[in-house]
Amino acid sequence: MTAQRFAQDSVEVALANLKAGRISRRTFLAASALAGAGAVALSSGDLLAAGKPKQIVHANWGGDAVRCTGDIYGKAFTAKTGVPVVVDGSGPLEGSIKAMVEAKNVTWDCCDADFFSVLRMGRVNELEAVDYSIVDRAGYIAPYTHDYGVLGYWYSYVMTWDTEKVGKAAPTWADFFDVEKYPGKRTMYKYMNGAIEAALLADGVAPDKLYPLDVDRGLAKIEKIKDHIVFWDSGASSQQMFLDGEVVMGSLWQTRSQLIKQDTKGRVDWTFDQGNACPAAWVIPKGNPAGREWANRWLANLQTPELQLEVMRCYGQGPANPATYDIMSADERAITPGTAENLKKQIPLDSEYFAKHYDDVLNAFLDMISA
Repeated sequence: MTAQRFAQDSVEVALANLKAGRISRRTFLAASALAGAGAVALSSGDLLAAGKPKQIVHANWGGDAVRCTGDIYGKAFTAKTGVPVVVDGSGPLEGSIKAMVEAKNVTWDCCDADFFSVLRMGRVNELEAVDYSIVDRAGYIAPYTHDYGVLGYWYSYVMTWDTEKVGKAAPTWADFFDVEKYPGKRTMYKYMNGAIEAALLADGVAPDKLYPLDVDRGLAKIEKIKDHIVFWDSGASSQQMFLDGEVVMGSLWQTRSQLIKQDTKGRVDWTFDQGNACPAAWVIPKGNPAGREWANRWLANLQTPELQLEVMRCYGQGPANPATYDIMSADERAITPGTAENLKKQIPLDSEYFAKHYDDVLNAFLDMISA
């Protein structure tokens, strides 16, 4: 669900960058060849060679993410293999994948998921195995080459602040919770990610001791200043809070933070320091229609550095393949979560922990903020 909301928001970021003239119309419209949910109709002249599937169906979270995926990754794959790609933007929830697998009526070949979902679904035989004779293991950093999924992209929750109200120097999470030193409203994500980690860092927990989360301690820290926090539920709302001067600092997706920085000409700034780096994943549902081999060929296509860079420029996904960083500009590397330099500044989300505890932690957080 966290990767879902980030992916949906990245689409809005791309549109805002287009309107502001920061990306070209060509870059934006390169992702517009697929209409609606990305359905591809095959005519009688589209018959494929024997042994090839009718199509590859990739499920993501909708909007222009459908078009970016289809026109960049999809067109490259079709040109190489002759197999059309359908992008279904209806949202591959864990529950939907489970229901398809149990009914033996799977319609997706590859799905966008949180990396902790790889662990949860892989353990209960809901996913096909990754074939590393087809997919290049060297195209990912450890530990994101799992038996049942691979790293899809990076996104982060980062400290973001108004320099006119807080100062030019980056505040710490301890500063975030010091409402006397820095008066004014703060903002955090309504659905918990990045919030408990920030609270524990502010309370003195060392970054390398953050997981397993001391949930009660983190919630107590947040509850102390809850009246000073406005919780955002969409990237657009987090951005508007800063543009309206409603908040002085917050924990935001890095794509939104960069957009706000550009829109305010640097009045609002952000940093990867002690950010929460989140890995998203590509998974193959058990019994996928195109078959395991062709789904793995699609995974291999998704790790192409040049395509990952084009997708990042289209709507902000942080590339997964380290080779992509070698062909980026210095300015692009500076705002990309997954580079070695930027990962060193952050605390990667512990997928093993959240595979076991995500639902319980989220429910406890929601109970606290709604009390």
